[in-house]
Amino acid sequence: MRIFFLIFIATFFTFTYASDAIGSVEQLNGVVKVKSEDSFKKSKVKVGFKIKAGDLLSTSKNSSAVIKLRDDSTIVLDASSTVRFASALSLEQKDGKIYYKITSRDSQHALAVTTPFAIIGIKGTTFIINSADGDASVILKEGLIGVSSIKEEFNLYRKSVEAKYNKFIDEQMSEFEKFKNKQNKYAEPIKTKEFDLKEGNRISFNEERVNEDGWSKDDEAEFAYFKELMNLTN
Repeated sequence: MRIFFLIFIATFFTFTYASDAIGSVEQLNGVVKVKSEDSFKKSKVKVGFKIKAGDLLSTSKNSSAVIKLRDDSTIVLDASSTVRFASALSLEQKDGKIYYKITSRDSQHALAVTTPFAIIGIKGTTFIINSADGDASVILKEGLIGVSSIKEEFNLYRKSVEAKYNKFIDEQMSEFEKFKNKQNKYAEPIKTKEFDLKEGNRISFNEERVNEDGWSKDDEAEFAYFKELMNLTN
């Protein structure tokens, strides 16, 4: 009877621990470290490590990590990247470049990723957030994400239709000088605290200014790079 009781207790705590895990490290390359919420020190991570609420994961130079969340979503950390798993529904990307492939979720279980420049709301999509020094951007491959300001209103510049630009030049050649600066690719800014980003588009941040454009070959290369990371990490 006592043996049965001990087995029951061990099973209970094993199940509880597993249910508390937000996800696990499926693959890694190089040095990946974690700092738990109740610890002041970082420790090295191995494949199979269970991620709990409050864990801060970071990759060193020339390192990467593939993480599977408990709903089968995938998160890939590039080199010199840091993310804190605040909860199963809330992440904080501190630095670096991270790929997200989030499975479809209902509104009650949507994931929010807080970055230094915006809060990204996700119900199910594939995208890359870059919050490395000197860059602040989001590239959306598929799905739809919501972007919310963490400070003042955004000045959102959406690229204008090329035909409209050409028509303006034809009709008002005297105003051509106004189209020489970078802003001329865009329509008048939209002042907003939040907006949606559709698939196939990218946004870049410069303080309160946000530029939205279509994909480029460089963006396609970014996703190919992360796909390669998932295949090569071990």
